[in-house]
Amino acid sequence: MTNQTAGDAKKKRTRSPAYPFVNLEAALKRAKEFYDKEQRNAANLNVAVKHWNYVEKSSGGLQTAATLISFGLLKDEGTGAKRKLQVTQVALRILLDQRPDSAEKAALLKQVALTPKIHKQLWDRWGSAPPSEAEMRHTLLVDWEPPFNEKSVDGFIKEYKDTIAFAKLTESDRVSGAIGEEETPKGPGNAYLPKIGDYVQWEQSGLLQLPEPKKVRGLFPDGKFALVDGSNTGIPVEELIKEQAPAGTPVVPPTQEVRFQATPPGRQMQEDVFSLKEGRVVLQWPTPLSEESVQDLKDWLRIVERKLARAVPPKESGVE
Repeated sequence: MTNQTAGDAKKKRTRSPAYPFVNLEAALKRAKEFYDKEQRNAANLNVAVKHWNYVEKSSGGLQTAATLISFGLLKDEGTGAKRKLQVTQVALRILLDQRPDSAEKAALLKQVALTPKIHKQLWDRWGSAPPSEAEMRHTLLVDWEPPFNEKSVDGFIKEYKDTIAFAKLTESDRVSGAIGEEETPKGPGNAYLPKIGDYVQWEQSGLLQLPEPKKVRGLFPDGKFALVDGSNTGIPVEELIKEQAPAGTPVVPPTQEVRFQATPPGRQMQEDVFSLKEGRVVLQWPTPLSEESVQDLKDWLRIVERKLARAVPPKESGVE
């Protein structure tokens, strides 16, 4: 009977959804402690928890690591004894930004505040005007799926409200659906939607794939993949991190920007460039093409030819 009773109690125990162990302000302090010791280097998990004054395999150390990962401040790779942690580019941009009233830092704080899945869900539900704590508690205990454990729900509510206040999220961040000045969240993780001309880094499984930031030169029609300079490989936009343009990079006026349209994987792009005194003319097309598509392209080029003819200014009277 005793074993059965213990088994029944275990079955009835409610496990809360994953949520941050500490609020964002405390998480940033932990990220800074890690950075002060390791800089941009990766460190074994057992070493990392000691930076936060925890012993190896302690629940507090593991929860702290999980929290910083959920906020997007740390990334991990490997498993078991080989698991390592490293600060992310987002964390570096926040921690190293000492500019007073930095708009970029303010935008990134909003972004990471809503990076934990449970935070994003609550923000989408209530925005900057959540109900009373009693009503929040009831929702999380009764209506949420999976429901929270009674012993942890109050701690989570405080963590969530402290994080929202620290990040200074406002109603406009919910209504517009935009977090940051130029970034747009897209589902859990708030991955931004790149634009042609942005400089980006590709982060996959916690590792940076590009030797240096590259410029986005094309987007797939479905918006899920992007092309960067020097490559015809489609990169998932959810794995892209926005970067600053290299120092000295000239700003290309919008009228001179060449907008590429990427093709689905498995296709190759051909390109022909013709230089005029007014500037470059660039033509791109995917290969192979069907006979029908070749004919459509020829018809389109005839239309372009007529437009070019109309673009030539009329000669002034008496001028040869």
